Amino acid sequence: MRRKMKSYKRLIFDADHTLLDYLADERAAFIRTYALLGMTATDGLLHLSRHASESAWTEAGLYDVHDKNTQEKYHFLYRSHLEEVFTRVFAAFPCPKNDVSPRLAGDMFLKELETGGNYIQGAKETLCALSNKTGGEYEIYVATNGLSEIQRGRLQGLNEYLHGAYISEEIGAIKPLPAFFDAIFRGGVNADECLMIGDSLSSDIAGAHAVGMHACWFNPKGLKNDGAHTPEYEIRDLRELIE
Repeated sequence: MRRKMKSYKRLIFDADHTLLDYLADERAAFIRTYALLGMTATDGLLHLSRHASESAWTEAGLYDVHDKNTQEKYHFLYRSHLEEVFTRVFAAFPCPKNDVSPRLAGDMFLKELETGGNYIQGAKETLCALSNKTGGEYEIYVATNGLSEIQRGRLQGLNEYLHGAYISEEIGAIKPLPAFFDAIFRGGVNADECLMIGDSLSSDIAGAHAVGMHACWFNPKGLKNDGAHTPEYEIRDLRELIE
């Protein structure tokens, strides 16, 4: 794979589920939040929390990045869906602190989520080998949909390899919108000099192709591509990028 990437100057990685292990970070943040609330993070509580998080995210439309309402209100919906998560959790596991509302619990969770520290297998090894900050050949950037303080906090452990991060809340647009990728090109790089690497066909691959950028689909589960966008490359393990 590395020989095929000689023509690129900049590698742009998605964050969640590509470099950052969101599910592990989320679980750890729930555990710390419940500790602050005086609650024991039992398996049952954590299972419900994961289910509530997934269902509230889906119901808020946050997966549908091509929907106009989601595109316009993504960051508001991101913050507000957590109130629904903790409303559902507290209905089954009452919070011992009566002065903590679901909204406040959501804010506490976001603060704990900033800690991060969990990475997809091979992420650090791959970035270290590829980044020209650590002896590699490429400029390495991250392009992510999310809240600025959360994503920057979670990326801190990778900063020694990164040249920068494009975060949707700071840009004012989400992937796959061209306005998001315009922020990348303002840095003086052309689309044909970049390779977008990510796990989402609808966000990473579609967004890259819309602006003439090549894309690599990170597909660790070997899912079938039933979408309209066919990436130039497909990998199952990040370390394929350095082979």
